[in-house]
Amino acid sequence: MDRVKKRNGVDNTVKAAIRLRPDNGWFNSQYFTVANVLKIVVFLTLCFFIYQKSTQSQQEKDDSLLYLASPKVDDIYFLDFRILSDNLRPNEKYRIAKVVDITGDVVTLLYGNIFYLRQQSLKDSIRYGQLRYKDYFESKRYDLSLMQIKTMHDSGAIYMVKRPDKNMLFGNYVNDPKTELSTNLYIPGKRENLAGLSLLKSDYLEDNVEQAFERFSSSGQLGFAPGQVNLGQMYLNGNYIDKDLTQALYWFKQAALQSDKAGVLKYVIVCRQVSYCQEGDFYQELLDAGVNIKVREIDFTLSANEIG
Repeated sequence: MDRVKKRNGVDNTVKAAIRLRPDNGWFNSQYFTVANVLKIVVFLTLCFFIYQKSTQSQQEKDDSLLYLASPKVDDIYFLDFRILSDNLRPNEKYRIAKVVDITGDVVTLLYGNIFYLRQQSLKDSIRYGQLRYKDYFESKRYDLSLMQIKTMHDSGAIYMVKRPDKNMLFGNYVNDPKTELSTNLYIPGKRENLAGLSLLKSDYLEDNVEQAFERFSSSGQLGFAPGQVNLGQMYLNGNYIDKDLTQALYWFKQAALQSDKAGVLKYVIVCRQVSYCQEGDFYQELLDAGVNIKVREIDFTLSANEIG
């Protein structure tokens, strides 16, 4: 009899608990239907997606500002060309530019030959390897100061900047992978120049820049044109040594006299910033030395009848 009473007591307690349970609220079974659970999952997923996109967008903006402040060769600029030109067709909106050289505060760009209708198409063109096509970029070079680059970004003409990682961006190469041809031929200054480049990239040596300067100096003295260009670049940037445009011009010219294209281009860029430097005299000196050069727009006269 006592057992029956206890059992009835338990049953009454359970029934009381059921009566006390609120009919409305999150714990009501009507909220836990499959449809409502799916709605909650979709809502949370959408919130996470929006948050992720917002975070990614902010990161891209921060990266772009960082890359613009300290540009590097092969940086990719994403352009809204409608801001730069009024002469565009309706489907010509976006364009790619690539940094091909940095000389002091001057950044040299090549513009892509292809215009795109949508921003996503620019990323796809890199993903599919189009930047490695032979004629993807124009041959004309645009030398722009860091201030001009900043103005382009502030106006929205440059809306994003990406920096390739080990020559790759969006899963594809930006440039054709270079294979170093092995040769037993000794070229004076080449080994020193390669050592200098490696030292500049090292981050475990406190005096890596000083050692790089010494290697480039040796390479330049031995007459290796790329080493002379790198030495001139260090004088131009004031790396380890004081900034010296005269020394920079000297070493760029030594490389240019050996028909080194980088030496020619960098000399002209620096020469235009220095009052005592005469661009016409430089080209004339190259012609007299038998250097084959191409000059498209000049405001001076050279004695040679033809320029290659």
